[in-house]
Amino acid sequence: MNTKMYLIAFILIAAAFLLKRIGKSPSIIGKAGENKVARILDSLPRAYKVLNNVIIPNQRGTSQIDHIVVSPYGIFVIETKNYEGWIFGSENSEQWKQTFKTTKGHEFYNPIKQNWGHIYTLASYLKIDKRVFKSIIVFSDKATLKITADTPVIPMSQLKREILRYSQEIIPGPEVDSIYNSLSKINLTGTENEKRHVQSVKQNAEKKQRALQSGICPRCGNNLVLRKGKYGDFYGCSNYPTCKFTQNIRK
Repeated sequence: MNTKMYLIAFILIAAAFLLKRIGKSPSIIGKAGENKVARILDSLPRAYKVLNNVIIPNQRGTSQIDHIVVSPYGIFVIETKNYEGWIFGSENSEQWKQTFKTTKGHEFYNPIKQNWGHIYTLASYLKIDKRVFKSIIVFSDKATLKITADTPVIPMSQLKREILRYSQEIIPGPEVDSIYNSLSKINLTGTENEKRHVQSVKQNAEKKQRALQSGICPRCGNNLVLRKGKYGDFYGCSNYPTCKFTQNIRK
């Protein structure tokens, strides 16, 4: 094999390796999960109006909501986490954890709290009672969910059934159309808006980290204090129970 052929072979191998790495990136995995959920939502009856990848303004910048389904039976706000492995968490814990048998897991922000932030933003904009909204958290079917929560936390395969189990009409048909149209108008679509949202999320995360490093509650600005819990020590807000922020101690 001559030098040119060796070079071509090397380039092909490097390209294949790079594509494999890209395919495993969190953003690609996340998008794949959102696309799967979008296909499930497309199969809902005509009365259900679906919006995917919605970016709307809020007090801190923008909120990115994976899926919104407006229907006579409520407004479903769906957060997709295309994670595998064992998932541990509870309704009110600040962080959830993903673990595997052979590798160390990682923590991520409680998606129930994340989704309630989305619902608060939507309710404020639409001027609708928050009880009209139905929060659903969706994981990969390959995940083993060890979650203690009243909010539905389900695998993708159960999503359609979860939505269709609501049968009491609470939003008249004309209002369904009005809500859907209002959300469509404020949806900040386009690549540039997505980039700005990512930058906003990054800045907020950095601000939260600086507060934690200073022993300050990132939610209300009061001091954090060391507390003892059932599963070990953790930091909690000194303004509890008004503020229920907690932060696990990383070992």
